[in-house]
Amino acid sequence: MAAPTATTTTVSSALAALLLCAAAFLAADAASGRHDPKARQAKPGAAGADLVESACANITTTSRYKGPELTADFCTLTLYPEKRAMSARHPRDLALVALDLARSAAADAGAEVGYALRGPAADDDEAGWSKDTALTLRYCRIDYWAVARTARVCRAMVREYDPWVEGHNSGNLLPYTYLECADRMMDAAFSCWNHISFDGEVKKAVWKQVDAAASLANLARAMVGQMLGIPDDDGPY
Repeated sequence: MAAPTATTTTVSSALAALLLCAAAFLAADAASGRHDPKARQAKPGAAGADLVESACANITTTSRYKGPELTADFCTLTLYPEKRAMSARHPRDLALVALDLARSAAADAGAEVGYALRGPAADDDEAGWSKDTALTLRYCRIDYWAVARTARVCRAMVREYDPWVEGHNSGNLLPYTYLECADRMMDAAFSCWNHISFDGEVKKAVWKQVDAAASLANLARAMVGQMLGIPDDDGPY
């Protein structure tokens, strides 16, 4: 067998160096995320306060929401104080925050209408309200029970949503399914808001909590839409 020549040795060394460089390039490329489908679809620079600002600015219509007007200002004023919103990396994170806020507001409103229904005296079941008003308050308690329970269902769905994958094999539900859940929650909050808004007899006693619950349900619906990348306009889903 012939001994390796100087030329052969030089070529082998050059080839080895080339292979090492290629391996190093691929490792750096993978680390940078260019071959990671999650990194490829991420929104660069949209995080924390910037993400809140961007998501809230996308609220451009009120036709999808029920009861109190939903504005970009309300959105930012509500989300900015929330630590989880300030560390959000995707609108899905904002949707989770908004759903938690809506659920908490529904619990507060439910407690308030329950107190109004009972009145100061524990044995006074209707607190002197008219029959119509007492019935409205009873319906409101059912509405807020529905808001709280539906928010839990929506939250579980949103938590499992993977924003970095697409297609039929993504494991995600159809976009309409997420919106339907948020709509159910929003409609339940609006039901009480709508009835109380026309009942001057009890409105002054519970309006603050009722209005807050409807406003936050609207916000949660908006953030679910932002999570899905669905334009906030008057067009179809």
